[in-house]
Amino acid sequence: MPNYRLAAIESISERHPVRAFEACWRRHSEASPDAIPSRSQINPGEITGVLPWLLVLEVLRHGNALDYRYRLAGTACTEIFGVDYTGRRLGEHLTPEGEKIRRREFADVLDSGKPVFSTTSLPVKSREFITVHRGVFPVRAAANDTDQIFVVIAPVSAECSTRAPYLA
Repeated sequence: MPNYRLAAIESISERHPVRAFEACWRRHSEASPDAIPSRSQINPGEITGVLPWLLVLEVLRHGNALDYRYRLAGTACTEIFGVDYTGRRLGEHLTPEGEKIRRREFADVLDSGKPVFSTTSLPVKSREFITVHRGVFPVRAAANDTDQIFVVIAPVSAECSTRAPYLA
């Protein structure tokens, strides 16, 4: 992916879905003893403008090996990807390089407990002309491990329909 690059959150517009979700995630992470919010802390009503751009992945652990399954794909993600990823495993419909980058991002997020932000082309054949901002966030659905990853991905020009109150 020739134009993949890590991005500082401050370089993304405050009205972009990635930035709006980051503010929500950060607020909940500051309230969590281990700095990773639980799924139950994230109220969909707080992030209505982000939901169409949200992917939720389950972390599947098989001994030392990790895999990922898309549990939810927002409607805008399905539109820009041209496929509904819900129920699929990571790698289906991605370019090999795109899958490699995603696995590295997810491993970094799981290891550090901190989000990763990037600007890149979509890693989908025939959709690589679309440039997006991505935010990859660790989330806990159960008490112990980080077992979900939330990915917010939207074209660089996208804006949330409403400004989140915690972005004031």
